[in-house]
Amino acid sequence: MKCLNTAAAVLLIGLIGVPLARSQSSTGVNAPGRATSAEQELSRLVQQYNDAQVKGDRPVLEQLWADDYLYTHSNGAVMNKAQDIADATSGEMTWTAARLDDMKVRVFGDVGVVTGRLIMEGRAANYASGPRRFTDIFVRRNGRWQLVGGQTTMLATK
Repeated sequence: MKCLNTAAAVLLIGLIGVPLARSQSSTGVNAPGRATSAEQELSRLVQQYNDAQVKGDRPVLEQLWADDYLYTHSNGAVMNKAQDIADATSGEMTWTAARLDDMKVRVFGDVGVVTGRLIMEGRAANYASGPRRFTDIFVRRNGRWQLVGGQTTMLATK
């Protein structure tokens, strides 16, 4: 009887483990150095929206940011889509560059999480230039990725 219970437990674990392994492999998370098309697309979109912030490009931001977008900035401000676009296009921001590095992209079905380091160069009212860590959250809706939110944190200067 004890042997039968052990065999049943092993079979049950095996049956549960197969679907979990399958769902994990279909998330888009691959072996290091092997990005999926979704991961590549999300990396491109992060660069595109940061470039649009530097340029104050309202149409690009309106397209890439979801209507229910909510972002917590490095200065502690929490802004929705309309507020953030107004801020980025106000003329009070004179960012000259947005450089990204150390990016990691993870895809979980229709949700993408991008983390990395962002260096904003230039000036903007109520913001400090310099390096910050970021987390961006994307959702795929109707076949396209949109930024729904995230946050940035300034890195300590030495």
